[in-house]
Amino acid sequence: MSRSKDYLTIEATTSDQLFTDRNGGLRSTRFDDIYYHPGQGAEESQHVFLAGNDLPNRWLIKDQKTPSKDYFVIAETGFGSGLNFLACWQLWRDSHHQGTADHAPRTLYFYSSELYPLSSAALIKSIRHYNPFPDLANELHNHYPDAIGGDYVIELDTDSPFPVVLVLLFGDSSEAFKRLEYYPIDHFNRENDISIEPALNATKGSDHQGLTIDAWFLDGYAPIKNPDLWKNSIYALMAKHSSANSTVATFTVARTVRDGLSEHGFAVKKLPGFGRKREMLTGTFQANTATKLTAMPQKKKAVSDLSNCYYPGTQSRHNIGNKKRRATIVGAGIAGCCTAYQLAKRGWQVNLLDSHDDVASAASGNPRAVLYARTAQHRSAMADFHEAALHYAQQFYPQLGDCQLTKGLKGMLKLGESLPDELLYAQPELSSRHNVNIDQASHLSGVATRLGGIYYPQAGWLVPKAICQALSGIEGIEFIANTKVNRLEKTSTTWHAHDHQGNSFDSDIIVIASGQLSHQFEQTAWLPLRFLRGQTTDLPATAESQKLRLAICQEGYSTPAESGYHSIGSSYSKDTEQQLSTQDHLDNINKLRASLADNSDWNCQLESSEQSLASLNGRVGFRCVTPDYLPIVGPVADQKDFMERFVCLKKDAKKTPKERAVSHRGLFVNTGFGSHGYTTVPLAARLLVAQIEATPMPLGDKITQAIAPNRFLVRQLIRG
Repeated sequence: MSRSKDYLTIEATTSDQLFTDRNGGLRSTRFDDIYYHPGQGAEESQHVFLAGNDLPNRWLIKDQKTPSKDYFVIAETGFGSGLNFLACWQLWRDSHHQGTADHAPRTLYFYSSELYPLSSAALIKSIRHYNPFPDLANELHNHYPDAIGGDYVIELDTDSPFPVVLVLLFGDSSEAFKRLEYYPIDHFNRENDISIEPALNATKGSDHQGLTIDAWFLDGYAPIKNPDLWKNSIYALMAKHSSANSTVATFTVARTVRDGLSEHGFAVKKLPGFGRKREMLTGTFQANTATKLTAMPQKKKAVSDLSNCYYPGTQSRHNIGNKKRRATIVGAGIAGCCTAYQLAKRGWQVNLLDSHDDVASAASGNPRAVLYARTAQHRSAMADFHEAALHYAQQFYPQLGDCQLTKGLKGMLKLGESLPDELLYAQPELSSRHNVNIDQASHLSGVATRLGGIYYPQAGWLVPKAICQALSGIEGIEFIANTKVNRLEKTSTTWHAHDHQGNSFDSDIIVIASGQLSHQFEQTAWLPLRFLRGQTTDLPATAESQKLRLAICQEGYSTPAESGYHSIGSSYSKDTEQQLSTQDHLDNINKLRASLADNSDWNCQLESSEQSLASLNGRVGFRCVTPDYLPIVGPVADQKDFMERFVCLKKDAKKTPKERAVSHRGLFVNTGFGSHGYTTVPLAARLLVAQIEATPMPLGDKITQAIAPNRFLVRQLIRG
């Protein structure tokens, strides 16, 4: 069966496909067109896109009575070399340091699509060719991903009150922006910008249009060079994601572009262009026109759409007077600590509850955790999620500020695997991973390995307990130990978490992050969770084993020696035994030996060791897993209402439901991470907080729906 076009391998633009023409312009061999005006790219971006969308004035709000959103959203077609983004980022910084920031948007979201993204080497080449923003360009390059998945989020200026969130959507622009259709609706009336509460429990047809874009950058190569970009589907999506204050700017005044924008609700006008270009185009969206367009009959054959089954429950973003937003998180493993951290950083007061006396005391508390890098043979929702999560985690942990927390992120070897030929053909300049032979693997790791594999230079190992303590130790989080929550209750607008001692913890929202126990409550009993036992082994280091320099993984994993021990593991079983097993110690050691060359000194020592297995220390934990091995992240649906509301799917799985799902408002879950928690939780927590606050989400629908709790209810209905 052929793969969906949404999940085809992405073809990169390599450094060999960029060259400098005789006029000094950076040119693409693929389209035989320049990226920007030679030597004046920054000025061109500022003239066409920043001034064309009136951003300098819109970001300096002086009128005290003018309501302002907490964020500003830009969407761009054609990321290219990133120059428009860099110019925009610089303006954002400048605008928020000129005395009027109290009434300006506080977060910039910049969504940019790209069909042929630059490789990291090509990005470096473009920066060397022309670099008007050296500091920002260096930051961008340090965070820039290989285009292995479709969606990536890059968070910049995270220590500033005015952060920037860059979301790269790789693929065709029309397909890329379709991923934004069912984002949480914002809290502002589309015509009057009046703060409103979103209608969560709509029972009639949905008029939800998804994420609202404040300013559009229509960039990319000229229409005559790249006609596939400038087509009606992109203008229709622009209309769907625009409001009365949305603007557009583009360098071209081609008739097809003017007509496409005009026919889809934009009042356009010509302005003086930049350089040799006599004219450029700007426009403002007309809401009334959009209403008419939305009402027009659809000519295309209807396609089944289950998005309403996943419509996320949202919460009010704004404080009421001086009232602090309150959250209760049940479970203080990596999922609970990461969620608490993300909420506290956004001003929430968080009670972090756990039945143990410290954080990371259950499945999240192994001595070591490996950022488990994986490269799938083919793209899929699962592969794209893991790819986006790995990239985010490698940025996230260093932002905690303590270099001791990330001293193990010095590389990771996945032995016995190789990158797919299709990927290598499409992207010959990968920087985030590459194949290594046996000799290279042995040199990198410091020990003789049995096989070559894939080397991930930015991955590695972490100390779980220290990570969770750092996450939960910031201002705004109160960790409450030895508290076993046994019942959740909603009264009016307040949630109550009742513990076994009769205490009640009251808050606006509750997030359940209790691992395998997350379905212990009445509201979550339908979640299909199970557990797998895992045992790690503390293996005493030897003179030979201490040569291991980085984490190696095959069937199991081993981390470099710390305090005289290697952490190796981990076993998988359905046993419920909580005591250490000598057989599991032996299995862990045999998995390690299978990754070492037969003539390896370390392997020989392990074979001849007379140490008693019973004397080895280790740790037993119970991983929480799901039937499809993806986590469960999002609002908790009312199961009874869901099954009644979408009963039509029992008879016709291709039917498009008219109604939206109803959730237990204010109740969320973040669980089911299996053995990949420290890799995937940071991104999952970031997505969850976006749903909680109804702010723009940093990834598309396909990924958020792939990890949504409601997917299991949909499958239950369809499969009977």
